[in-house]
Amino acid sequence: MSERLPVHGFVLAGGKSSRMGEDKSLLRFCGRPMVEIAVEKLRGFCSEVGIAGNRDDLAEFAPVVRETRQDVGPAAGIEAGLTAARQPWTMFIPVDVPLVPGEVLQRWAVSVLDMEKVRPIALSHLCVSNEQPAFCMIRSDKVEAFRTALESGERRLASLFHRAEGSDVHWVHDLYDIYGFRRSDGPDAYQLDRWFINVNTPEDLATAEAWALSRLECGGSLI
Repeated sequence: MSERLPVHGFVLAGGKSSRMGEDKSLLRFCGRPMVEIAVEKLRGFCSEVGIAGNRDDLAEFAPVVRETRQDVGPAAGIEAGLTAARQPWTMFIPVDVPLVPGEVLQRWAVSVLDMEKVRPIALSHLCVSNEQPAFCMIRSDKVEAFRTALESGERRLASLFHRAEGSDVHWVHDLYDIYGFRRSDGPDAYQLDRWFINVNTPEDLATAEAWALSRLECGGSLI
């Protein structure tokens, strides 16, 4: 078992799944609900794991924290998670990105915790070619700074993070470059980009499943 890090991980599962036409959290990816896949990855290294979203039906997978705001997108889930967090750091990942390996998330968390030992840092999010601001780590004690930014009326995560940085809290952004994981024998740029595909439509689901299954059938792995 991997060492548990002082991180409370949350799966963001509050979306409306309008483009998919059915609930994405319980949508099966390679035979398993996507929410189950996401929770399992976080449980590999986080001290505690939960699900952010007003979804009592997901409680069988992990404790659910309820959002108090409507129609503000993933920011509502981040606020709810920060409010409920019981670890120094809180990590958020979207439910609809099933290909990102848990090992990658763990390496990212370890890097952030190591960086905190040498300089102040309050926010980190993964830097990938198709930007994914919902993959973020935030110090749990910065909940008020995030809430203040959210009450300004802004909804886009990148702008919310910028507003929070402009408050009386000193935020240091660490854009953790996913391409830094590349090794001479490691994943190429194509594979790295596949990790962060959002499954928003039935076509996205078919494409992502076909890629994942082809990797496994050829004796490879997702990472």
